[in-house]
Amino acid sequence: MTSVIVLAAAGIASMFVGVFNIKRLALPLVLLACLAALGIIMFHYNGGYESLMNNMLAFDAFSYGFSVVMILITMGILVISNFYYRNNVEHLSDIYALFIFSLIGGILLCSYNSLVMLFLGIEILSIPLYILAASNRKNLFSNEAGLKYFLMGSFASCFLLLGITFIYGTANSFDMNVIAQYVNANPGNLSPLFITGAVLILGSFIFKVSAVPFHFWAPDVYQGSPTVITAFMATVVKTAAFGGLIRFISGTIFPETAIWSDVLNVIAILTLIVGNILALYQTNLKRLLAYSGIANAGYILVAVATLREETFGYVLYYLTAYGVGSMIAFTIYFIVKDQTGIDSIAGLKGLFSKNKFLAAVLAFTMLSLAGIPPLAGFFGKYAIFVNAINANAIWLVIIAILTSLIGVYYYLRVMTTAMSAGDDIPKLDIHLSYKIVLTLGVIILLTLGVVPDLFNNLISK
Repeated sequence: MTSVIVLAAAGIASMFVGVFNIKRLALPLVLLACLAALGIIMFHYNGGYESLMNNMLAFDAFSYGFSVVMILITMGILVISNFYYRNNVEHLSDIYALFIFSLIGGILLCSYNSLVMLFLGIEILSIPLYILAASNRKNLFSNEAGLKYFLMGSFASCFLLLGITFIYGTANSFDMNVIAQYVNANPGNLSPLFITGAVLILGSFIFKVSAVPFHFWAPDVYQGSPTVITAFMATVVKTAAFGGLIRFISGTIFPETAIWSDVLNVIAILTLIVGNILALYQTNLKRLLAYSGIANAGYILVAVATLREETFGYVLYYLTAYGVGSMIAFTIYFIVKDQTGIDSIAGLKGLFSKNKFLAAVLAFTMLSLAGIPPLAGFFGKYAIFVNAINANAIWLVIIAILTSLIGVYYYLRVMTTAMSAGDDIPKLDIHLSYKIVLTLGVIILLTLGVVPDLFNNLISK
C-alpha cells in the first residue's frame, strides 16, 4: 500500500506542477516516484495498511512480481513520452499524472482480496486510458479510438458488476477467502447463479486482455490512439489484466475447474488461431502489433487454462518478454512514422542502409516476439508450453506450436523488409531518450534469454 500512496502523491503533485507552470519538473517527479515505489516493493515495505483496508488488499509475492514489471515498463514509456509529446508540453504534466493513476489501478488489480477492490482496480486502470486514447483531439482516429475503448470498456464493466452481484448473492460476501470457502464447501454443487457470475467476471477479463471473442476493439483502438498510449495498453494494461485474472481464479474458483478451464481452453485456441491468421494479412505495422498482442494473449491463456502453483512465474516472465518487445516495436514505429510518415510494413524497406541501429534493434525485437533463441521470447513460450505439458494438455500445446509458426512468418517478414536493400528511408534523428529505452530493452531481452533464471531469482526475493 505504501507504493500506491507514493505514486498517488506523485500523480497529484504532477497535476499541480502543471498548474504552477513548472512542467519541467513533472518527468523527474514521476520517475523518482516510480523508483521509490520500486524500492518499497523490492524491499517489502509495501504492507502495514491491510487492517485499515479491512484486508481488501493483499500485498504478497504475486502482487510484488506483477507490480515490479508494470512499474519498470511504465518508466520506459514515461521516458519515451517526454519527446513524443514535445509539441504538447502544455498538457504533459496531466498526461504523466494519468499514466501514474492508471499504473495505480494496475497495482490494485494484481493485489485485490475483495471483489470491491477488483472493481475499483479495473476502473482506476481504465478511466485514465479512455482519456489518453482520445487525447489527440485534432485527430479523428484518436477520437474514435477513445470512444470505442470507452463504450466497450463500459460494457465490460457492466459484465463485471453483474458477475460480482451474482457471486455476492450466493456466497454472501465480497471477500475472496469467504468465497473460496463457499466453493470448497459445495464441491460440484455450486449455484447456477454463482457459476453465471464467475463466467461474467471471466468475460470482463477476456475483454481486457483482448482475447477472442472480445478482441475486435483492439486493432482500431491501438491504431487510433497516440503510440505511447498504445504501448502502455499493450504492455502494462495486459500485464495487470492477466494478474487480476489469475488472482481471481486461484483465489476463488480454482477447485472448480469445470467453470474456467474448459472455457479458457476454447478461448485460448480461438485467440491463437484468429490473432495469428489475421496478423498475416496486415500491411500496417501498428495493426500487425495489435493482432500480435491478441495472439500473445492466446499463449498466456494457454498457461492460465492449465493453471498450477508455479504458473504465475511463467506468465510473468512471458509478459515481461512480450512487454519489453512491444514497447521497443512501438517506439521504432513512432520514430519512423514521425519523421517519414511511413506506417506500413512495406515502407520499412531499406531501413538498415542508413539506420543500422534502428534496424538491428527491430530485428532483435521481432526475433524475440517470434520466439527465436536465445532471446527472452523463446524461453517465455518454452516455459508456457512445458507448464501445459505438465498439466497433460498436449493437444493445446500442439495447437499453440502450430500457430506460433505462423507468427514466426509475419515477424520475420517485418525484419527482412527492414533489412532488405533500399534507400527510401533517410537517416533518422533518434532522441537520446529513445536511444536509452531501445538499448536497455535489447539488453533485457538478451539477458533474460541467456540467463532466464535471473528473472525468477529477482522476483522471488
